[in-house]
Amino acid sequence: MIQRSRLVVVVLLALALVGAACGQKSGVAGTEVATGGGGGGGEEPAGGASGPHEAGPDDTSGVTDSEIVIGVHAPVTGASPLPQRTFDIGKDIYWKFLASADPESLGGREARVVFRDDEFNPRRAVQVCREMVEQEGAFILVGGGGADQITACAQYAAEAGVPYFSAGVNEEGLEDLETYFALSLTYAQQAPLIVQQLEELGIQSVGVVVADTPSFGDGHDAFVEAAETAGLDVVVDDEINKTASEAEALSEVQTLRDADAEAVFILTSPLVYLAIAGGARNQGFEPTFIGPGITSGLNQVLEFGCPGTGNGQFFSPFPELDVINELDPDYIPAYEQFGQGQPADDIGIALWGLNKTVGLMFEATLASGDLGRAALMNTIEAGDAFESGVYPPVSYSSGEPFGGTGAHLLVADCGDGQYQTEGEFVELPEEE
Repeated sequence: MIQRSRLVVVVLLALALVGAACGQKSGVAGTEVATGGGGGGGEEPAGGASGPHEAGPDDTSGVTDSEIVIGVHAPVTGASPLPQRTFDIGKDIYWKFLASADPESLGGREARVVFRDDEFNPRRAVQVCREMVEQEGAFILVGGGGADQITACAQYAAEAGVPYFSAGVNEEGLEDLETYFALSLTYAQQAPLIVQQLEELGIQSVGVVVADTPSFGDGHDAFVEAAETAGLDVVVDDEINKTASEAEALSEVQTLRDADAEAVFILTSPLVYLAIAGGARNQGFEPTFIGPGITSGLNQVLEFGCPGTGNGQFFSPFPELDVINELDPDYIPAYEQFGQGQPADDIGIALWGLNKTVGLMFEATLASGDLGRAALMNTIEAGDAFESGVYPPVSYSSGEPFGGTGAHLLVADCGDGQYQTEGEFVELPEEE
């Protein structure tokens, strides 16, 4: 029996990654940053990097001599909630660390994070994004989970001329937005990595289970095409209700089992993944579950779902706790200092990576002038690779918002109750 009232599952913040290229900042490990001063404040257009984006009358809204306002939306209530306390603690630990380690960073400013719960609802997402921009004066917006909500808010942000960032999700509905940037590989971009891993595992027959939302359409199509091109047998290709009942999940398990699927490409909410994985285990059916891992590749999901989730392998923009100290030795000490007594976790890594990346983007912009929305976007689109030392590099050009280059491969370990980072910075395979 799947007791949904017990499922504490995470729809994680979208992650990002960027950095700039020039010297290493003292006190901030594993980053390459172009440092620079800069004025700002008020709403006068800022000088800076040239490019296709032109400064409007609200170009520096949210930037003063003392602070930068960042608006973030994510679900802490609704169908797939974030654990609110974990998010509240983690959302600004990096900014507190940065202000302590390098008070002159960001031109002497501090970052202030404004958060709104989008309730896992696209209409609500637009409403709260509008509030953060028009009432709180957010300089940029960040989408923290839910492809439908991210798409809706990103479309509002483009109309308002506000830079918008999220983890890579769908491409349809986002590819033509001038102010949108995917800060990791999209679902579709990850397809070659997933197929490559299936081949390395020696898997031939694969089932496909994708939630019935348009936002997952291009991810589904890209995977099926890549699998068939590689000669894999797609033995099941099903959509499932995005809020599937236990009965629906068990019916899907039976279909997969009857088809002898050795692996299952799964792109659903964590709740549906847990229901299918748990149902499969109860029936003695133990395929490898594989797919994009921003949500399913979280330790809270793994721990709750074990042993059913024990065969999970997911690609993620962030690494896990087993290697974070090697990749960024500042993270654990910063969490100990600013985490209000809570232990560091992988949700914190995601938030740390997000904020670290955004900070690097700000510094790169300040290196060429003042901080404004147009200058920020022109800097991002200049073609340089941005690196945080934690997430794989990204680079952009004008009109190309999908700049991801790789991911980390996370493999479930129910013995430890945590994912292990089996592959760090796994690059996309070269096209033949």
